[in-house]
Amino acid sequence: MPVSTRPALIREIMTPDPVCVTGAAGLRQLARVFEENEISGAPVIDAEGRLIGVVSKTDLIRRCSEGTPDSPPGYLFELLSEDADEDVEFIPETIIVVEDFMSGDPLTAKPDDPIGRVARRMSEARVHRAVVIDEEKFPIGIVTSLDLLRAFPSC
Repeated sequence: MPVSTRPALIREIMTPDPVCVTGAAGLRQLARVFEENEISGAPVIDAEGRLIGVVSKTDLIRRCSEGTPDSPPGYLFELLSEDADEDVEFIPETIIVVEDFMSGDPLTAKPDDPIGRVARRMSEARVHRAVVIDEEKFPIGIVTSLDLLRAFPSC
């Protein structure tokens, strides 16, 4: 029986239909999406659904720890806290949206890209996810570092 020499493709390991957020989503909405879906990052899409960036929990934490011109670092964590007392009057939330702190040039892949090539690109770019897009830049899947590790045979 002949052994296939065809390289394994991204479509074989990607998670289809990734959870996406819009660039206009606020901090609370983003935090809720991460928690409810048990994910650590997501593609960011425009109003038409096309990829414009990627955002991660690390980006969210970094943004919250910076504060705002009118608020000290950590203030945004208080806004995100589930323990925040709804009766306590907070300073109105500064309008900070995902588009303000996302990575605007995400690493992308096509479904028929070889896994090894995408793994190398992710390693070189030092990123943990690649968004799989179609010809019109609509996200159709996502591949994470863990997906790549699962694709390699155990040693």
